[in-house]
Amino acid sequence: SGINAEYGDRMRFLLCLALLGVGAAVAQMPDPAAGSRTFLYQLQMGLKMWVEEGSVFKPNGMGFSSAVSTGASFVKTDICRIKHPVAKNHESAILGVACKAAFVGLYEDKPQCGAFLCDLIETLEGDAPLEFFEAFLGATTDDDAFQVIEDHIFTPLMEWNCDCTLDVLDTFMGCKSNMGEAKILSVNMAGLAGIDTNAPYQKGKGFNAFWSEFIDTTIPWSSIRTVVDRFTANVCSNDNRGDKCYSYFFDTVTKLYQWYMKSTGLKPAGRSSASRKYDSSCTTFNMEVVATGGFTDIKEALVNKMCVDECSGLYQDTLFGCCTANMIQDNELTGGLEDLATDLKDLVVDTFDYSEEEANAMFSLYMGYATEALGMLRNPTCDNGVSYDMIPCGADTRDGEEGEMSPCAGLKGKKKKKCEAAEQEGSGEEEEGGSPCDGLKGKKKKKCMAAQEGDSGENPCAGLKGKKKKKCMAANPEMA
Repeated sequence: SGINAEYGDRMRFLLCLALLGVGAAVAQMPDPAAGSRTFLYQLQMGLKMWVEEGSVFKPNGMGFSSAVSTGASFVKTDICRIKHPVAKNHESAILGVACKAAFVGLYEDKPQCGAFLCDLIETLEGDAPLEFFEAFLGATTDDDAFQVIEDHIFTPLMEWNCDCTLDVLDTFMGCKSNMGEAKILSVNMAGLAGIDTNAPYQKGKGFNAFWSEFIDTTIPWSSIRTVVDRFTANVCSNDNRGDKCYSYFFDTVTKLYQWYMKSTGLKPAGRSSASRKYDSSCTTFNMEVVATGGFTDIKEALVNKMCVDECSGLYQDTLFGCCTANMIQDNELTGGLEDLATDLKDLVVDTFDYSEEEANAMFSLYMGYATEALGMLRNPTCDNGVSYDMIPCGADTRDGEEGEMSPCAGLKGKKKKKCEAAEQEGSGEEEEGGSPCDGLKGKKKKKCMAAQEGDSGENPCAGLKGKKKKKCMAANPEMA
């Protein structure tokens, strides 16, 4: 009986373990925390259903699904050898010999860059996805949800982008001519993956020869390099407050989301953080025009909206800050985008036998729209006098050779124009030989003029610098 009792205890213990295992396997994601009538609730429910269907991650959010894990394991096993002290010298099925050695070199110089694909898979296999899912589903307000996205996805991605994107691209561009040696481009491995190794677009070339040439010379790497370089430089630069421009653009997206919610009548979750200094009409747009109108209709509607003087301050801060100006006035970036669109159009026509009409519909038409929009944004002005400052971050917005701050700096719209007109009227004519007070404004100019007229015993050159101070001292030798 003692043996039977011990056997029964063991069976109960094993049964408990089995039940725990089944419970973990079928565990569901938490329910959305936002109010059931809010748009955030719909987004949360959509995420919950997507995870639980198990197409990419396991239904409990812990690790890849069976459909993804095989491919992820293959990539991880091959690429993570870059980090291994011995296996780093082995051939890579994905990268071949030369590119494997190149990325080993990058890893030894910048670990977070050289083994990024390995690190990405390990991250997605770990707890990070579940932590994000639970945090997003637990958000009760729109602001909380955006904070979760920023903390878990956007900021880490942009920090990596600023540190590594160009290094990774340059490393691959330096070894891409040797990609033909990678086994992943062999007929046998492609066949195992179910890839057509004799597709019509190969035009008689072997699978390896076609894709090796495609990777090395057909892809417009020069245009891609230019666009990536300039995009990275712009989003990773600092704004005038010392924050990264990618943070400015993220804030812009959150505000546009709020405006979209308001314009469509969707219910927000929580109290909006949008500015209440402006009339509600400034943040309400006719979404019917956006949904059904052509480019010309949309452009006309937006121009009319942007030319409302009472709203210009909001749009200046939200849409036309110095980070936007960096992008818009970067001719190398805009030129690179135009070149890339042309190169991609030629690629699909010459390589994949698209017709010119199809290629134009894919690239030329929308590139034309983008070019026209960029032209408007470089100098956004309205017939009623409303205008926007498109001044790049760090640009000298001061007047005078010594950088005296303009009294009109920081003003917008009609107030700025009125200030500039008053400044121009008050500038007067220069006296022959010039006055030591020329170029000064405000209190400094009044103080200087009073000293010149003998109304003050104070040093008229006090507070001046550089050439202006030397000129003042020359005019007032008694102050030397």
